[in-house]
Amino acid sequence: MLAGLAGLAALTAGVPPARAQDPLDRVGRSTVPVRLNGRDLIFALDTAATASVVASDLVDQLGLRPAGRTTMHTVVGAEPVDLVMADAISSGALQRVGARLAVGDRRGLIGLDGLIGLDLLAGQRVDLRLRGRRGTTIGRSRLDSDSFLQAERPRVTFSPPPAPADAPARGLITLQMLVRGRPAKGVVDTGAAVSLINPALADAAGARPLSLPGAEDGHAVQSPTGAAITALPMSVSSVRMGGMLMDRLGVLMGDFHIFGHLGLADEPTMLIGVDVLGVFEGVIIDLDRGELILEI
Repeated sequence: MLAGLAGLAALTAGVPPARAQDPLDRVGRSTVPVRLNGRDLIFALDTAATASVVASDLVDQLGLRPAGRTTMHTVVGAEPVDLVMADAISSGALQRVGARLAVGDRRGLIGLDGLIGLDLLAGQRVDLRLRGRRGTTIGRSRLDSDSFLQAERPRVTFSPPPAPADAPARGLITLQMLVRGRPAKGVVDTGAAVSLINPALADAAGARPLSLPGAEDGHAVQSPTGAAITALPMSVSSVRMGGMLMDRLGVLMGDFHIFGHLGLADEPTMLIGVDVLGVFEGVIIDLDRGELILEI
């Protein structure tokens, strides 16, 4: 089970509760209103998680029933977590009865009530908004053609994620990228505040160390359970995705557990976080059609 691949531990001190009117959380991740067992909550969308997560302090409040334990593979490692069963969960077009959720730590969730992962998003269409006050929505899959008067929008295709029980790497939104002209893989991770790269991509891209205030010893990357690992800030140039060229991207580099778990430790790979996705006016992810549309 994969879940909640990244969050900045350095930003979690004194975490305030999420507010329903905020379309983004305090680290820039997109949020959606969720109704869980009759209560209105705020979750982040995490397209690099094959499991959805709920904060531990809500389990008893919402009457979520124990449903065993599992191993959750995160950036930090293979972490044992409890599972609970919800009677019903909904957000936009997403309507599910009898949903199974992993239990996370609110501090690890950066103050949110939970995460919606690919187990619940499969087959849906996500209209991701990371700029302005317009909120992200979960809708139904549909054909979306550019009109005559509309500017052409770059599109990237991917294989729609299969059932979460399948091989982990096949269950994620994986794109083909070019970094300084060399092939690389990109995993779309809307649950990550900052994009992460493995040493193989750092080497292929000629990445350079990036000096950030207070980050002499690196930044901490945190999982939904609260466990953390140190990563090195770096700068990557000439990243091409869907015909779009991006330069001087600030990323975090490390030999993270998740790359090895996905079988991508030796292949140049980036977990594309909301820092990169937020460059665009909007990002539409149709998980049924296998299409990612970038609005400029």
